[in-house]
Amino acid sequence: MKVTVDREKCIGCGVCVDIADRVFRLEDGLSKPINEGDLESADLLEAAKSAVEICPVQAISIEK
Repeated sequence: MKVTVDREKCIGCGVCVDIADRVFRLEDGLSKPINEGDLESADLLEAAKSAVEICPVQAISIEK
């Protein structure tokens, strides 16, 4: 599984980093997945799913 951030939609609020700091970081004021977005474990996947749900602009997605 891989997580991506649409940087055109991202507003840089940082909530994804707050709840999933092992999956996301802020770069140039916008969210960016760590490790090219690869979700290597179940706990990282769960954290990314939480970020998808809480993102106020729906800029985060998870792909197979």
